[in-house]
Amino acid sequence: MEAPPYSPTAATSERQLPSDYRPSERPEDDEDPLDSLLRRQKTPTSPRMQHHRHWSSSSSAAGNALQPVATAPQTALAPSFHDPFTSFEFPPDYAPVDELARSFRLEAPLIHTTKTSNMPRYQLMQEFSRSGRPRKLHIRRLMAAESRSHSLPSTPLSPSYGPVIRYDEDATMYTMNCYELIGTGYRSYEMRGYRSSTLGGIIKAESGKSLLSGKWTKIWHMTKNSRKDSLNVENEARLQKYGYHADDEWNKRLLFYVKKGIWENGEGRVVAQEGKKGEVEVCETIGNEGWKRDLVVSCWIMQMWMREGLRWTNDVKGW
Repeated sequence: MEAPPYSPTAATSERQLPSDYRPSERPEDDEDPLDSLLRRQKTPTSPRMQHHRHWSSSSSAAGNALQPVATAPQTALAPSFHDPFTSFEFPPDYAPVDELARSFRLEAPLIHTTKTSNMPRYQLMQEFSRSGRPRKLHIRRLMAAESRSHSLPSTPLSPSYGPVIRYDEDATMYTMNCYELIGTGYRSYEMRGYRSSTLGGIIKAESGKSLLSGKWTKIWHMTKNSRKDSLNVENEARLQKYGYHADDEWNKRLLFYVKKGIWENGEGRVVAQEGKKGEVEVCETIGNEGWKRDLVVSCWIMQMWMREGLRWTNDVKGW
């Protein structure tokens, strides 16, 4: 069967319109839309139309075709985006350790904060001589993770003290030494700092008793006197003339004076006050500097170690 002449499959030479096809005739009164458009452009109507005609002529002169005019209705503008975080006030920085703590309680081998919080802040480690006498006492500041872990509820393995915190010797702040003169029973106590934030030199403690004021304790800060150093060659002539005096090599300054539980600095200002046994409160006069608070707490521990001694369960080196 051959394809009809008007079919798309017919050959080019065979294609023709159907016999019943009649082209549509335009009414006589129907004007060509292009002629109507040209006539309207020639007839000025309003300033707006003149401006439109000028724009159209300039565009045609530039070789551009007529631009289509958007007839879709204008949509309403979306409301501006409001970022809730621009007006949000963030909370203060999280402090894992209470930096404002001034009250402390000794529960050896840990020193806990009181009032503002109840967390361990410092840790002690004690060393003994072969005869079993106390020889050294170390103190360090606990890390934030250690303080938080020990503040958790106790476990069956450690019902009394909670998780065991091993003492880190590399984090030691101060080390206290006890020196005893053989045959005399006299003991001297010194403390040295091992951190960049600790007080340099040597800290010495001495105690006494008077009829009027009772027991007292003086804590001295000793620093090397370079002008009277016996190893300095410039001081050799003076050494030969006056002889050697050990006290001349050190500058001695009163650091704290303790009497009836009241701690005063060298200027006579109260810096701390002892409460119940094993408790102390640091005053605001020392400021908010952490190294000063560490110094007062360390000297407080040295005083108790010197007067009464400190012992606790499993007080062996490293635990």
